[in-house]
Amino acid sequence: MSGGGDRDETGGGAGGDGNGHGGGDRDTSRNEYLLGAVGALVILLVLAFLGYQAVVVRDGVPRLEVTAAVAERVGEGWVVPVEVVNEGGQTVEQVHVTGVLSRDGQVVEQATATFAYLAPSSEQSGALLFSEDPTDGTLEIRPAAYTLP
Repeated sequence: MSGGGDRDETGGGAGGDGNGHGGGDRDTSRNEYLLGAVGALVILLVLAFLGYQAVVVRDGVPRLEVTAAVAERVGEGWVVPVEVVNEGGQTVEQVHVTGVLSRDGQVVEQATATFAYLAPSSEQSGALLFSEDPTDGTLEIRPAAYTLP
């Protein structure tokens, strides 16, 4: 009284070769080679990308761009939201952004903001504060200085 029913005592199961293989040994081997080749190709592509980033992109100088949004009145003053983007390949610290408001060729007011850290291909947001209306005149906003880590 074994109670096991119709069991194959060799362990091969239906359609097997008696060694635990399912009879499709040749197809499995091709699939394994194909998967290995695809994996190797992916690894080579990742290594090539990282090498490119390390040699070409990271050796570039910082390239800073500043864009300003529309000035808004807040209390007794004005706020000009700014965004600084580092499109270069090198990290910068202590980025000083200057906004100069002038009317009829005369400087009316100047404001500055400092951004602590900008990694390559990153952006930071901040604001310049003015007591005069920056929409009434010419407002020039630009990066003024930075340090290298």
